[in-house]
Amino acid sequence: MLATVFYDVKLYGRVARRGVNVRRMRAKQAGVSAVVLASVVLSSLAVACHASSEGTSAPSTIDVAGGVDPENAGPLAPWLSDARVVVAGPDDTSLDCRTAICRHNENTDLTTWNGALWFVHRTSNSQVLGPNSALHVYKSTDDGATFTRTARIPAPPDRDVRDPHFYVVGNRLFVKALTRLPVLSARDSNVDTVTVEMHSDDGVAWSSFAPIAASKQSFWRIKEHAGTYFSASYADGDASVTLFTSADGASWTKGASIFDVAKDGPLETELTFMPSGKLLALVRVDGTDAEMMGDEGRLRTIACWADPPTYSKFTCPQEILGERFDGPVSFFVGSRVFVIARKHLQGTGRKRMSLFELGGNLEGGPLTVKDWGNFPSAGDTSYAGVVMKADGRALVSWYSGQLAKDEPWILGMIDPTNIWQGEIDFSKLQ
Repeated sequence: MLATVFYDVKLYGRVARRGVNVRRMRAKQAGVSAVVLASVVLSSLAVACHASSEGTSAPSTIDVAGGVDPENAGPLAPWLSDARVVVAGPDDTSLDCRTAICRHNENTDLTTWNGALWFVHRTSNSQVLGPNSALHVYKSTDDGATFTRTARIPAPPDRDVRDPHFYVVGNRLFVKALTRLPVLSARDSNVDTVTVEMHSDDGVAWSSFAPIAASKQSFWRIKEHAGTYFSASYADGDASVTLFTSADGASWTKGASIFDVAKDGPLETELTFMPSGKLLALVRVDGTDAEMMGDEGRLRTIACWADPPTYSKFTCPQEILGERFDGPVSFFVGSRVFVIARKHLQGTGRKRMSLFELGGNLEGGPLTVKDWGNFPSAGDTSYAGVVMKADGRALVSWYSGQLAKDEPWILGMIDPTNIWQGEIDFSKLQ
């Protein structure tokens, strides 16, 4: 195995050859923290990921049936079908990602609205925060067979945009997103996050970015329950997670603390309402600096619960050990609860996206977790969207690095990633 992976960095018109020692990804072995290593890799690519030239416009239609990239998904899990790339950009860091589909496509979501399926994703040159990024919105009127782009939403001129999620209020379609300063830091620190919303009456014309929370708060997925909108929000620095609620999706009120053990590094928290109305919050915790990359030490998700109707207090009686749900999305199929999230292959530096099912006591815990297997995924991956189709299957979107390359996640963050879609057949999950 090669000890060092090399890549080219374009700096002021000159190309320099840089190397990353893959063996040093394990912080205790290298004598440095994973936080430091991640910062070194990302800072080395920051210049290359800031484009100034004009790019070509993105394709207006993506064909899910035919795909746009020849990458072979290989053997699929028996419950997964029609998995293929639907968005791929050229490996060219000179493009203007505010107007073009670029090399690093990620952060997906799906929803239904006005008789159609809707799809959104982020495009940029890498995971590096910066204004050279945009969101692309697509519409399908044939139950997901094809999608046509309806809108492109560039980042603010001085901020990054990422983590879009749909929600519907009345007759309007909303997108929640995070805008952040273009800084390099660990644990989302010093990024001055502003959670914003945009809304549309037709999916084509969108309102300007409007803040929906105080700065330094990052909303995860917004969910509606009994006429109220809910989101778990994590503070910059990954120090705490708090519940926010809204009656109209635009004005939000800070509520109960969900989890505030700062040393555990809590962040992306998925909310799931159970049939009784009880609320489950699945809290991703990154742990210590050595554990943060997910390659060594503990893998944990905290299960927290609150009771209706006020959801004024959360208790967190369970650590789900062995799984850390990065970028989670949860959904019901009948009485069953599924979670799609990133999985960590410890000791390799590599990641996958997997389908999990929650079992045990779904009205307060303890919970069990069954891993049903992987989606085609490698490198930098996950952050899925899910929507149920008319035939009872689920259409899923996600992003992944190149499967054949199967590089460590830390390198995948600055390399090309494509958007995939596939379908889950739940009759095969028995």
